[in-house]
Amino acid sequence: MHHLFYYYFYLLKVNGELFNLPLTLDSPFRDCHALVDPAGFLSDCLYDVCLYQGSQNMQCKTLTAYTAACQLKGAKVYSWRSAQFCDAQCPSNSRYELCHSGCPASCQNLSAPSGCGALCMEGCVCDEGFAQSGDECVPLTQCGCLYEGKYYHHGQVFYPDGLCQQECICNGTVRMRTYHCGPNEQCLVKSGVRSCQPVGKGFCSISGDPHYRTFDNATYDFQGTCTYTAATACHLEGTQLTPFSVVVENEKWYALSDDPKVSVAKLVAVEVYGNTLILRRNQIGMVMANGVLLHLPLNLNKGAVMVYQDGTNDVILTDFGLKVTYDLVYHVTVTVPGNYRSKTCGLCGNFNGNREDEFQLPDGKVTKDLQAFGAAWRESVPGVVCEDGCSGDVCPVCDDSRKAVLEKDCAIITDATGPFAACHNIIDPASYYRDCIYDVCIADGNRNTLCLSINAYMLDCQDVGANIQDWRSSSFCRGFLHIFIPTCVYYNLNKPYFSL
Repeated sequence: MHHLFYYYFYLLKVNGELFNLPLTLDSPFRDCHALVDPAGFLSDCLYDVCLYQGSQNMQCKTLTAYTAACQLKGAKVYSWRSAQFCDAQCPSNSRYELCHSGCPASCQNLSAPSGCGALCMEGCVCDEGFAQSGDECVPLTQCGCLYEGKYYHHGQVFYPDGLCQQECICNGTVRMRTYHCGPNEQCLVKSGVRSCQPVGKGFCSISGDPHYRTFDNATYDFQGTCTYTAATACHLEGTQLTPFSVVVENEKWYALSDDPKVSVAKLVAVEVYGNTLILRRNQIGMVMANGVLLHLPLNLNKGAVMVYQDGTNDVILTDFGLKVTYDLVYHVTVTVPGNYRSKTCGLCGNFNGNREDEFQLPDGKVTKDLQAFGAAWRESVPGVVCEDGCSGDVCPVCDDSRKAVLEKDCAIITDATGPFAACHNIIDPASYYRDCIYDVCIADGNRNTLCLSINAYMLDCQDVGANIQDWRSSSFCRGFLHIFIPTCVYYNLNKPYFSL
């Protein structure tokens, strides 16, 4: 009776499609039926396949589970996978075997434990000359280290004393040295690993035409239309800090007029861990990674670098705390962890807590000439003709007669009882208010520019955790995002989401 039961379900169709459930009399599991009743597995498989609209993946999961149950009972399982059906996907430097030792050699134990030879299990096996390290197969020379009963990967740094006063690195063997956390660091546990973690962070905002707010909260305007270093790690000698560079390319803001005098961000490029990542204006849901255009989200270097979309922003985030955002239209931010204090250079400043020496040139000298400061951080790009913006009387000026009307709209930023009031004590709104008036004035009262300018303050406030109230209405900035991102589904104040 059981055999007929198996055969009946082998021919069952789901949504008109015949599914290959190899539990019949001549199936690869025929030697197991008497030891492990397949009825329960078969029932689960049919239910899951129906629930997931015929997904073959659900069949494969059930058959993999039944294979393991059979092999644990000592039953022989015959080959059942193929290139067309449940093809085994093994990591690099490994291969699939239907029957291999249940406890193969690993970096923790290069000799298979005794008593395992009788076990026969399906799975992936490391190739010759490789051993299992976590979920990877690595060359034997890159095996990790066993220290006080805990396994550490090759190259992993750890602090076994709980105080970060003793640093160990796994490099074939465990090498140890006396160590102390650096300035602006504390010995803390992160993701289950104790290490020196940064205290605080520096935040730089670039918005509009563009207006800069540096890591040390100095504000200035620089309207160059070239490619500039916004922030780069510098003076890293004697530290374990990770090098990085954030470059912003500006272009003339032709959305404002046919002959614009101001500029806006065109792209943001980040170099870190040997990767070059480029976010380009209006290139929604995409990132250029090492010369290849890819869809978001993106995970590089085993999670050390992630690129994803968060509301209106594209975000580049690293494991050491560097965070770069770009709304692909108007607003760029760079956040660095606190242990980079006095270790940054570029248009975002030196992050040393002193506004008086913020405009530091590459040679270390300080200038008060903003155009000279900006031009000094220009990146040379072959074949590109650009200019370092305006200065003095050349820069466009907002007529006083127009300011009164614009001040009324931009005043929502500074309103002491308004939607941004909770942020005022964290980020001074005065410069954002001035920038709003200037940008909208230069844009001839353009409402999209008004909404983008207010939105820039909102994003910076949210980045520091301020609770912003709803500031949009049916007649004020409700639909401006649709102009730039036409696939917008809906907007939510604290987490705007988009279907791309």
